[in-house]
Amino acid sequence: MARPGALKASQRGRVRVERQQSLPPVREAGDPVRWKDKKGVYHRDVGDGEHSEAVFGDRVYRVKTSELVFGAVAVAKEVLPRRGPSP
Repeated sequence: MARPGALKASQRGRVRVERQQSLPPVREAGDPVRWKDKKGVYHRDVGDGEHSEAVFGDRVYRVKTSELVFGAVAVAKEVLPRRGPSP
């Protein structure tokens, strides 16, 4: 009977590498966030691994963490020239 840890001769020289689990980024209350067209601050992680709470204005919203943009709060708006009658 083969032992559970036994390797074939062709596998004996190989090194097994275990994958490291990636840790979620650390978020702190007060970090600036953007969600849809709103700018606000991060409040807390709800604890279900999917949702967070953020404060926009004077209201607290529960949103998907994947929908929040952390850090860069400046909304880049492209300024287009108006197309109207030429003088």
